[in-house]
Amino acid sequence: MNEIICPNCKKTFKVDEAGFAAILKQVRDHQFEEELQTRLNLADKEKESAVKLAEAAIRNALQEQLAKKDSALAELKSQSELVLSTHLNKKETEINQLKAKIDTIEVE
Repeated sequence: MNEIICPNCKKTFKVDEAGFAAILKQVRDHQFEEELQTRLNLADKEKESAVKLAEAAIRNALQEQLAKKDSALAELKSQSELVLSTHLNKKETEINQLKAKIDTIEVE
């Protein structure tokens, strides 16, 4: 038989092998549960951090794509306005030349 001393009252108890094994199992099970819960909590925190990091990376990538699209759109708009302005100036020049021809014909 094993003797166990109570940590609170310091009293000695005699326990047979089966009782000792049962007490030891309770202690191990309790420690195992505590460690398991600690690891599960840690895994949850790591998963949450990984999700937040992935969300931030995706958000940054989408913002970069949006900025590129906005830049490309502004460039196309600028090119379009330049082409339109060039054609408009060309047409105004033609109109002025034709008006000048009409004026010279009317004068003659």
